[in-house]
Amino acid sequence: MRKRIGYVLLVIFILALAMGTGVFFWAKHNVPNLEPLARERIIEAIDDRFDADAQLQSLNVTLYPHPKVVGYGLSIRHKNWTDPQPLIYIRQFTAQTDYDTMINKRNHVDLVRLDGLEIRIPRRGGASLVKTGEEQGHEVDTGTPGQDRTQLKFLIEKIIANGAVLEIQPQMEGRDPLRFDIEKLLLRNVGPGRPMAFNAELTNAKPPGLIASQGTFGPWQRDDPRATAVSGAYNFQNADLGVFKGISGTLSSTGQYRGVLQQINVDGTTDTPNFALKRGGEPVHLKTTFHSVVNGTDGDTILDPVDAHFLGSEFICRGGVLHQGAGHGKTVDLYAVAPHARMEDILRLVMGGERPVLTGAVDFKSKILIPPGHEDVLDKLRLDGKFKLDHAEFTSPAVEERLLRLSDRARGVSKKEEQEQPPQNVASDFDGVFQLNNAVTSFSRLQFSVPGAAIQLQGTYNMRTQAIDMDGKFRMEATLSQTQSGVKHWLLKPFDKVFEKNGAGFEVPVTIKGTRSQPEIGSEIFHHRFTIH
Repeated sequence: MRKRIGYVLLVIFILALAMGTGVFFWAKHNVPNLEPLARERIIEAIDDRFDADAQLQSLNVTLYPHPKVVGYGLSIRHKNWTDPQPLIYIRQFTAQTDYDTMINKRNHVDLVRLDGLEIRIPRRGGASLVKTGEEQGHEVDTGTPGQDRTQLKFLIEKIIANGAVLEIQPQMEGRDPLRFDIEKLLLRNVGPGRPMAFNAELTNAKPPGLIASQGTFGPWQRDDPRATAVSGAYNFQNADLGVFKGISGTLSSTGQYRGVLQQINVDGTTDTPNFALKRGGEPVHLKTTFHSVVNGTDGDTILDPVDAHFLGSEFICRGGVLHQGAGHGKTVDLYAVAPHARMEDILRLVMGGERPVLTGAVDFKSKILIPPGHEDVLDKLRLDGKFKLDHAEFTSPAVEERLLRLSDRARGVSKKEEQEQPPQNVASDFDGVFQLNNAVTSFSRLQFSVPGAAIQLQGTYNMRTQAIDMDGKFRMEATLSQTQSGVKHWLLKPFDKVFEKNGAGFEVPVTIKGTRSQPEIGSEIFHHRFTIH
């Protein structure tokens, strides 16, 4: 939604249309002779202002009860552009004032109304979007205001252009144009060679929601509209994220922007109190602050950074939402890190439940890629990263009890010594390197450890079917005989050397199959497979 703030601002250049229209010379002529002359002068002023070839179907001039000019079918084409559609088309425009203003303020118009305004920016203009990070340094070129060469100078108190349409052709062929329907547009104190103030409202298409913006625009760069300066603030409310497959929530955003249409700096915040994954767990309150650079003519957006918070976790993302190649749609291409994140927060978002099965601090780094398309977000999401959990704890007392027993056996603690120990939880460590593609997570390394023991795995987990297919090694510090006492200890003593490997007192292959809810853990010893229940 942030990238769309710049698009609507381009509409404001229509303000220059009325600058220099000769609406006051009617006082020296009678009406029948005035209309042809007025038509000629209006076309002359528009041609001068836009370096254009303008056509006007008809014009009506009235002096009673107040001076007014009404024009129909105005088309404006740039002289040096051969595009099939005009740069600007206005079904009807109306300029009016009063006699006191006309007499005492010669170059002054009270009100101009534009009905049926259509603006189409062709495939031409300045340089591409700036680079990110250190290369772009968060600075933006605001452009050099163009020298206004319009001969007729007028100040317009107010321009109203409700129901306007803005369509921007992308720089690369084969992509769909950007189209925006502007519900309300108000321009104030408009004059040539100066920025103009504006207020605008539009309904954003995707995600749907209302954008209100106010600021300044101009001076108009007639040879390259994309280099026209703009600045202001916006408020985006009640955006329904449910239009994106795989997520839901109602988003609001506020912020400020500055730059030129080709390159707009935007700083703002978003607030989604009910963000959720449709195939995940519970909704969470998601807040972000961001700095972005938006190409207001094709929507490409650099994010540097986005700082996201939910529950007690923080994620920082850098990258962009960009066209890649000549296809339709944009690709989300980010790199995310988690300087402060909790496993219980992630599990609540992904899996839900009153009590997350695991708690602990998470160190997470990953490349995030979401290509365009109509698939569910989780189906097309691609990740390439790693994670680490230190001193994590399971919330189930039964699981903690089993892990404590495992840790004691792996360290050679006898049953008698176990009974003498006070009740305690055992800290577990996790780390892994993974890739996610087509809803299947592939682990090149996944390690789980408690004091004295570790399981090292590799394999896959299917997010659709919850199927697990992993194999690896189970290692512990103690030898096989040290895990037992009494007669069993002496019976197993001869086998210690068989299972001692790579510095471990005991090492055997292990597999995990089945599903997340019904995993099957097994091992193969002397070519015989054993299932661990």
